[in-house]
Amino acid sequence: MTAARKKAEHDFGEATVTSKGQVTVPSALRQALNVETGDRLRFVQAEDGTVRLEARKRRRIVDFARANAFSLGEAGLDLDKAIDEAITEAMEERDRRSRPKAGA
Repeated sequence: MTAARKKAEHDFGEATVTSKGQVTVPSALRQALNVETGDRLRFVQAEDGTVRLEARKRRRIVDFARANAFSLGEAGLDLDKAIDEAITEAMEERDRRSRPKAGA
């Protein structure tokens, strides 16, 4: 290992593999990679046998929709407004169904 590579490396500690093949990613490594609940980790083995860890951020459906915007007709669609309206409608429907019927 070259001196430059050794200097560039950072030891984040180690983890134990459970009987189910699970490991807990050390906190310092999660922070360094900005890994949060729901994100995915990819393990890639190089030809020399080293393994590289790649963090893949979980994207919310709203983020995906904004990144791939589309419009409906001439006016277009306000995605945030459409989502808020759909949530409001679903909550009203849930409340309506959960109310006891008159005379019951």
